[in-house]
Amino acid sequence: MIIHVPANMIRQRQLVIKSARQLLHSNKSSISLRSFSAGSCAGNQNDNQKVGHTKIKSVSAGLPDWIEHWSRDNFRKVGYGMAGASALAVASGEPSISVTLVTTTVAYWAIGLNDIRQDNQTIRRNFPVLGNIRYLLESIRPEIRQYFIEGDNDSVPFDRSHRTIAYVRAKGKDSVLPFGTKKDVDQIGYSWANHSMFPTKLGEQRVIIGQNNPKTTQPYSASLLNISAMSFGALSDRAILALSSGAKLGNFYHNTGEGAISKFHKDGGADLVWNIGTGYFGCGTFAD
Repeated sequence: MIIHVPANMIRQRQLVIKSARQLLHSNKSSISLRSFSAGSCAGNQNDNQKVGHTKIKSVSAGLPDWIEHWSRDNFRKVGYGMAGASALAVASGEPSISVTLVTTTVAYWAIGLNDIRQDNQTIRRNFPVLGNIRYLLESIRPEIRQYFIEGDNDSVPFDRSHRTIAYVRAKGKDSVLPFGTKKDVDQIGYSWANHSMFPTKLGEQRVIIGQNNPKTTQPYSASLLNISAMSFGALSDRAILALSSGAKLGNFYHNTGEGAISKFHKDGGADLVWNIGTGYFGCGTFAD
């Protein structure tokens, strides 16, 4: 049977379908386009319909039909079927089957009714029981990606290869892998460091702070590499003493951080950069 409808109505449906398909392909969203019908065609649920001489074919999101058509009514129908199967199992006198079916049915109804009554998550409310699978998969998504999808060099800030090296070295084992590397050394942008064929001797490289400033009364010869600001409160007395002693041996300065200058800074004998910070609690001289 062919139903003739006005041509402008057909064009409107075609424009709606075209816009929806563009949205589907641009946003990669799981939009399911159903056949559009009007008038006496409103009750027709077939995926392929003929409206006039235009055949409209639905575009599915790739999910099974029973998932796309799942609703509260379908939830109740399945629940009634499970209840009937449980009653038959109980009547048959098989305890193992009866307990399994009854327990599954009770859990099914409890979860589904709770999903329908709650108003915090629309997916669970519209798709009772079945909607929980979405949140289950979402909760284990990091583990699925970590163990099955991501590569050894994909994760940030530390990828799996570097974490593995840290774990192995923490156990006191050898972290060196023979026979080259697993990284793609031929990719564009890959950087590496080559060993020098002959020993290289570099002279002492320092910079004179305040050399070009006429207002500087005491220019300071500083190393290019020094110990940055780490306060006494963030470390310990032994750590501060070790850092200051190392700075003395290496002839570079030690920044005190915001924790003031302690006796352990001075005992190391290195040049100190006094980090006053905000100066909220003030600052003063050494207490000899």
